Amino acid sequence: MDIFDNLLNLEEQFYEEGWDEGHNENLKNNYLEGKQFGLQVGFQRFVLLGQMSGFCDVLESLPFGNNANLLKNIEVIRTLIESVGMNNDEENVENLEKTLMKLKNKFRTILISVNRLMKKMDQTKSTPSPSINFDQFEDLSRVIAGEIKGFVEDEDVTEAKTTQDQAQAW
Repeated sequence: MDIFDNLLNLEEQFYEEGWDEGHNENLKNNYLEGKQFGLQVGFQRFVLLGQMSGFCDVLESLPFGNNANLLKNIEVIRTLIESVGMNNDEENVENLEKTLMKLKNKFRTILISVNRLMKKMDQTKSTPSPSINFDQFEDLSRVIAGEIKGFVEDEDVTEAKTTQDQAQAW
């Protein structure tokens, strides 16, 4: 009987090997999906700040960039952006949320000023320049950043996709 004892345990041995292999593969995939999700969230959080900063750079290079009120608001935007911590500490995340609200409001005032200045310049032209509002600016940011796609637990398993399947190409 000692010779056949090992044969009786083959099923259990293969089960354990398969389970260990699947577990290790799952850990590797979870790590990869977590990294991708983290990169996407980080990008989406800060893309709006980058666009605001770039827009301010463009405004300073335009002819009406020497408007004192506009330059003051641009400087406030830059100071607020620099005050945001670029890591995931709880304190910095809270600070980002508070600062983002201030930034959005200040940026709205910049857009209002720019639209007024553009209207003044348009009085000499035959075709008016299009105006931009903050909602359009934010929508553009969302288009650039994409949307986070995630896994929903109560989906039908046959149609469910993992975040790996839905990850966007970088």
